[in-house]
Order: sequence, then C-alpha cells, then structure tokens
Amino acid sequence: MKQTAQNSNTGFERDEFSTMSDFVRTYTLGLIKPQSREFHQTAQDATRSMEKTKEALVYAYLAANMHYKNIPLKEFTDDLEKNILLACLRLTHGSQRNAADMLSLKPTALFEKMRKHGINGKRIKLSEKLVAVQPREIA
Repeated sequence: MKQTAQNSNTGFERDEFSTMSDFVRTYTLGLIKPQSREFHQTAQDATRSMEKTKEALVYAYLAANMHYKNIPLKEFTDDLEKNILLACLRLTHGSQRNAADMLSLKPTALFEKMRKHGINGKRIKLSEKLVAVQPREIA
C-alpha cells in the first residue's frame, strides 16, 4: 500500500514505514525487506496470526471463567497490558521513547501505564545492562 505525499517542492513516495519512528522502522526493516513481495505476504500473515491469537485469548479467558475460576475482565486485561509493556521495554532495552513509538503511544501515556502497573523503567535498563555485561561460561 503506497501513497504519494506532496512536498512543497517535489513529490516523494512513502509507504507504511514512513509514519513509523526511526527505531521502529529500523527494527522492522532489519527483520524483513519491505521492497520484496515476501514483506507484504509476511505482513498479511502476521496480521492474520495476531487476529487468531486475539480470538484464542478470548476463548481461553471465557473457558477459564466457565470451568475453573472467575477472573475479572479488568484483571485479565491489566495483566495482559503489563506483559505487553514489559516485553516491549525489554525489546527496546528499557528505552521508554522507543517503546512508546513501538506501541503507538505518547511517552507520557506509556509512563502513566508503567506507573499504573508498578513498572520501573530504570530497573529494566539496569537489568538489561547487567545481562549484557555478565561473562559467558566457556565449555
């Protein structure tokens, strides 16, 4: 899906990556090549997979509530949100700005969500640095 955006002097072509932040664009382009047909197929497959995953989560939540225990929806969604935030922060090595870009949030909104869930960004950065510094065992 390509669009043409008009600049005051020249026209330039932009794709779905042009609206992403530099970090997200670089990370995504490092995984897949947007110029290839593979990219479009991969993006479609990822979208379908995400839809199936969301549907599976819905049914898993409902099945758990019917057969085992009653989990309040708010608790379930809060736990899911917290796990997504933690995974994203780990992926961005604790960079809140990059994580906010990846999640399409304003940095202040991400900070509020982190505060709501008791996530300490400094602790994540520190733990990422410690993992990088620890020596590996030699067999």
